[in-house]
Amino acid sequence: MKEIGDEIEFLAVCRTKHFKNVKKHIFELTGTKDGIALLSSNSQILKCVLGLIRDSEKFTAKDAVRTLVNISAEESGASSLLALTEIDIVLEMVKCIQDQDYVHADFACGVLANLTRPKSLCQIVFDRLSAESTKLEGLVYVLCQMNYNKHGAKLHLLAPVITNFSQLPGGRSQLMDRKKCVFQRLLPFTEYHESKGRRKSIIAAIHNCCFEKENHDWLLSEDIDLLSRLLLPLAGPDTFTSEENESLPIDLQFLEDDKQREEDPEIRKLLLETIMQLCITRKCRETLRSQNVYFILRELHKWETDKLCLLVLEDLINILIRANGMGPDDL
Repeated sequence: MKEIGDEIEFLAVCRTKHFKNVKKHIFELTGTKDGIALLSSNSQILKCVLGLIRDSEKFTAKDAVRTLVNISAEESGASSLLALTEIDIVLEMVKCIQDQDYVHADFACGVLANLTRPKSLCQIVFDRLSAESTKLEGLVYVLCQMNYNKHGAKLHLLAPVITNFSQLPGGRSQLMDRKKCVFQRLLPFTEYHESKGRRKSIIAAIHNCCFEKENHDWLLSEDIDLLSRLLLPLAGPDTFTSEENESLPIDLQFLEDDKQREEDPEIRKLLLETIMQLCITRKCRETLRSQNVYFILRELHKWETDKLCLLVLEDLINILIRANGMGPDDL
């Protein structure tokens, strides 16, 4: 490892064109924690790698951004990248993601997802992003544009970035800015079947937003109609009486015979926990009761086999069928 370290020191003082000749060797070093630690300890090497992410030779650019993905996967490596001076890793990744012609945008999303995973680093990334014109709203816009990247990058890993930011009070505030239409753009992804990862991440972000109790009335209002978005993936081809059907939210009435429930139990549990979070106040519990959420949950209970989902589901049903006058205002 000492010999490799000496080589790293040599490369650090070389110009980028010399660094390109050993890019594969550098990338291979990121396959071990010791290798990542070695690279992370040298800011010049990190700057060289970052300087190659837009190289005209596409394989050089690909190896460079993949190297950043691996380095940022370790918290120490992510910290080193964020500590770089003269070049801002956050803004560079955001530029790559927003550039519709950048071939390796999926890897750039991976770097940003890694940088925002540790909560302490997530705040640093969020602050830098918020200081720019892009802000969180800009990333949500990109995520919501189908076929945004002209070279086929799917940008699915941008979704966990949104989730990570939603763990921060400032992130939730930007997502639920009522003067804009950021939160509403995320709602269709509760039933986005092209990518389970994107679907799960966005539902997790919605779940985190529901920790802001003061926004519950707004989230359950007709303007947002979050309840229908949460219940629809849990609904199946259930048979209700005409009276029951007509009492449900409009999007849940008379569903098709081939309607499928969410197949992933972790996502179903997350949806149920999100509805549970909306039951914190008496007023919102009354809203859920008035929309006869119980009918959907009753049929789900007949179908559900996952033990963890059943535990949450039964708790939720108990809250909703409890006599109206019982229990505290806030749970």
